Amino acid sequence: MAVTYDDTLDTDRDNVRFTLRDTQQGEGPRPADANFSDNEIDAIVTAAGSWERAVAMLLDNLAIEWTRHATIHVGPRSQDFSDVARGYRLQAKEWRRENNILSGVIVAGVIRVDGYSDDVPSDDVDTVSEYATKRIYYLDYAI
Repeated sequence: MAVTYDDTLDTDRDNVRFTLRDTQQGEGPRPADANFSDNEIDAIVTAAGSWERAVAMLLDNLAIEWTRHATIHVGPRSQDFSDVARGYRLQAKEWRRENNILSGVIVAGVIRVDGYSDDVPSDDVDTVSEYATKRIYYLDYAI
């Protein structure tokens, strides 16, 4: 598993690693100090469309991973990691807010082109734009 980082932050991968504090091999943010691999980060950046969106996705992933390791019992000693998971969940939410990243469906505007819209006079019919619906009726009368 390759883990590379350049502190010049010239690449999306470097920006993701810097933001997640995943810059040293064996000192990653995942359970057992594991790192994200270069391939994982590159794939997430591609799927997300930007390194900022990739950070949000990876913070969500970290919350899920730490939830799976919520409580560890070793003899009489136990450690609760639910706060770590909750922290990553809150960081993901805050990161999305700070970077104007909307999650879910983005609704595009609606363009009305009919007799009730403001853009077209009521006696005008749009027949040329991409939004026009062309209907041709053929009537065959036998006289």
